[in-house]
Amino acid sequence: MRHIAPRLMVTAAMAAIGLGVLGAGTASADQVSINAARSTQVKFHNGTGCQLNRQSHGLDHGIWTQGQEPPATVYNTWDVSWQSESNGFMTGTEGSVTYRTSNCEEDWRNDRTIRFHWNNPYAGGNGYDTDGTDNTFRKVIEGGGGNNALVLWGEYKN
Repeated sequence: MRHIAPRLMVTAAMAAIGLGVLGAGTASADQVSINAARSTQVKFHNGTGCQLNRQSHGLDHGIWTQGQEPPATVYNTWDVSWQSESNGFMTGTEGSVTYRTSNCEEDWRNDRTIRFHWNNPYAGGNGYDTDGTDNTFRKVIEGGGGNNALVLWGEYKN
């Protein structure tokens, strides 16, 4: 009977350590971004001469980093950013945002579509595209490599 108490104490200590490890895995989204296997931060410059109004945004994989979803409105000449990150074992992050133009300096640019898509998979290369963007705008995409990517995206008058 004397050996049961020490064994029980060791088992209890190991269980407590195990629960501590599990508890560390349930951090909030802002803490997870530090440890996310993959993340993509988009820094966007609006040089379109228009106000951009978000029509849709979403993630096929991952979660939005806390408080960092794409803004609902991006005024002309503004610089904004957003970020998504992986959420789960061996996952990446993929998403898109679509804006419509309004209050343009040139009326014919009103009601045009601007869309950005990113994919930062757990395995394989990162990808970015502006498929669906109206051709009246010129797109510039720079950077975006690595597991925790920073991509610079700009839309300008053509």
